[in-house]
Amino acid sequence: MPDLHRRSFLLLVTLMTTLASHAAGAGDPAPITTNDLLRLRTIRDVEVDRLGRFAIISVESFERTGDADAPIRPGDCAIRRHLHRIDLEDVDAAPRQLTFGDRRDSSPVLSPDGTRLAFVRAGESGSDDDDDAGAQIWILRLDGGEARQVTSFDEGAGRPRWAPDGGSLVVESRRSLAELIGSDGAPTWSPTRPGRIRHDEDDRLRSEAGGVRPDPGGSLAEVRAWLEGNTRDRNPRLVDRIAFQGEQAIDERVRLRQVFLVPLGDDTGPPRRLGRGVVDRFDPVFSVDGRSVFMAARSGEVHPDEIMDARLERVELAEEASSAVILETPGWAFTDPIPGPDGSLIAFKGRPTDEPFYRGTRIGLIPVAGGEPIWATDGAELDVDEFQWSNEAAKILFTAANAGAVPLHAASPATIEPIELVRIRDGLPSQVGRFAVGGDVIAWSESSSANPSVLRVRFDDVDRLVFDANPWLADRHVVRPTEGWVDRRDGRRIQYWQLPPLGLQPGGTAPMILAIHGGPSAMWGPGEATMWLEWQLAASWGFGVVYCNPRGSGGYGEAFQRANHQDWGPGPASDCLAVVDAACERDWVDPEQLVVTGGSYGGYLTAWMIAHDDRFKAAVAQRGVYDLGTFYGEGNAFRLVDWAFGGRPFEPRFRELIERNNPFDDVADIKTPLLVLHGEKDLRTGVSQSAMMFRALRDLGRPVEYVLYPDAGHDLSRSGDPVQRMDRLDRILEFFTRFVSPKRAIPPRGAAEASGSDDSGPS
Repeated sequence: MPDLHRRSFLLLVTLMTTLASHAAGAGDPAPITTNDLLRLRTIRDVEVDRLGRFAIISVESFERTGDADAPIRPGDCAIRRHLHRIDLEDVDAAPRQLTFGDRRDSSPVLSPDGTRLAFVRAGESGSDDDDDAGAQIWILRLDGGEARQVTSFDEGAGRPRWAPDGGSLVVESRRSLAELIGSDGAPTWSPTRPGRIRHDEDDRLRSEAGGVRPDPGGSLAEVRAWLEGNTRDRNPRLVDRIAFQGEQAIDERVRLRQVFLVPLGDDTGPPRRLGRGVVDRFDPVFSVDGRSVFMAARSGEVHPDEIMDARLERVELAEEASSAVILETPGWAFTDPIPGPDGSLIAFKGRPTDEPFYRGTRIGLIPVAGGEPIWATDGAELDVDEFQWSNEAAKILFTAANAGAVPLHAASPATIEPIELVRIRDGLPSQVGRFAVGGDVIAWSESSSANPSVLRVRFDDVDRLVFDANPWLADRHVVRPTEGWVDRRDGRRIQYWQLPPLGLQPGGTAPMILAIHGGPSAMWGPGEATMWLEWQLAASWGFGVVYCNPRGSGGYGEAFQRANHQDWGPGPASDCLAVVDAACERDWVDPEQLVVTGGSYGGYLTAWMIAHDDRFKAAVAQRGVYDLGTFYGEGNAFRLVDWAFGGRPFEPRFRELIERNNPFDDVADIKTPLLVLHGEKDLRTGVSQSAMMFRALRDLGRPVEYVLYPDAGHDLSRSGDPVQRMDRLDRILEFFTRFVSPKRAIPPRGAAEASGSDDSGPS
């Protein structure tokens, strides 16, 4: 070969090799970034037609609504939820989108013949109200056409269920106390104001309508009429109930759930209320023959804020008589009745109410006419979440948290122990979300360590992937956790998982985040969908992550969950620190670069630990409880104080115990740099406790920073404004980098822009 040709050939080979190398590099997986949150799709609901031919799912997604050329800001992104149909008989079928636009469509329920779909539509951009009064029931024909609204209740509607003949629905809607009193008379309980009975006064004012002129300077009757008018306008808000806080707004109104029969024909009249009296009724479902409706109800003899017991009732549709009680036991809440396939049995949930914070939910069976329940599961070991009848006689399918997983179980009175049908995915515990049964097919949404949302089906004891909500993850580095257990001196075993940082070099070390869950009865595992992106993002920033389920967590039985009774601080903190010690045995963990964060109860435990241990270089406490006495007054979850400690802050014999468990009482011992995060409208824990922590630490001259998210509630990290959620993710990690030194995996140029686009599938 001539020298010139040889040099040209070598140059061409070099160029081709370089191009091939660049092409290979371009195809390498990229690290997870904060922008990827906007690409996440989550399957929220699953429904299957009765023959198992197709599934209906609702998929939640995010849509950017602001200026695409400007930096994204809070308020620039909307949450959408749309319905899709997936053919289960065609293994190559892609989902077909059924609903579109600025909507949040959920709770799909197929008609018995599979031709129509009832669902809940929350309206444009959803509703900010706690009651979501804008939600109504809509019906969509699956052979084409636009969805049709079939309810228009002032208080909204939800939980539709079809009649067996497809001619009507039963739904839930709320009614005000005044409306119920006006139609059914006063309740046996007395919603009193000091020296006056509210509903008696309302009745008197109605009877004197037109005869009393509201006047702030008039007679006593005229003054009272004027005051009552202001109260009806909710300015001012007159609070005479103990549970007056919603999630993000004060709600002083007593509004009880009611069950309505909604005819679907053209000439069948308005919705008909089922059951009488000032009673909270919910969870309606038709009998198999369609002649009656079963539901759950709370006794009308006690104020609804003061009762947890619930009974099962039946209403015969051919009669106007009141509902008949078919199961009621003091100290129990019976809910979610579902008739069996042949109509002879009713399955339901049962939960003791004597210790609501620790007791597990179990599944019971009774004849449709009522009787003593037969229990299919034991609440002491498994706390049932969702359940449905199988296509097999007397077999129930259900989900329940168990040791880091949320398996799909099968149980019946004939089985000694429930059988796990789905638990492990790729060698690690997975979590089953919503599921449905049709014919011999079971379909369910699932989250795992590899993917936060997929749809799978099971047929003939074999399951397969039907739909991946996030196929773009194939182009991302996903870090796999490892499992560990710590044996405590008291005999308890604490389960934990540990993620290494992305890009860890041989012999290298990295900082590690201890992440703590809330509840305190929550349970985390590798398939925890609400934390999936957060943990992967931390790994891409160069952090290791360790998380565990300390005593008091769910998923390990009633005794383990009760183990933090009157002990929210020392015991659970010692479990978490023992896990940190075990995790530090990994060669890659730098024990001098530890940080900690948690939300809700996890925020509480974060503050508790840094007041009693100085190993952490920085901490982030999120939406936490820091003073139990203040929490009792400002949080809608105030009953946790009594349930968890056996008494209330104002009772002398419990006051010292509660104060010993207050992180705020030890605030002077906190020297660890602390970032405090909270949603400004969080009424579950209340916001003032976070202000107390910040103000005290600033007053003491300690390193502390305080961030409040406008219009955000307690669930900011799970369902809040998407861009505020992005801010929260970056803010936590940025704060940690001020005090430890992770080696971040830098995303390739353009990845951030690509992450905000959506070409990944249905929305």
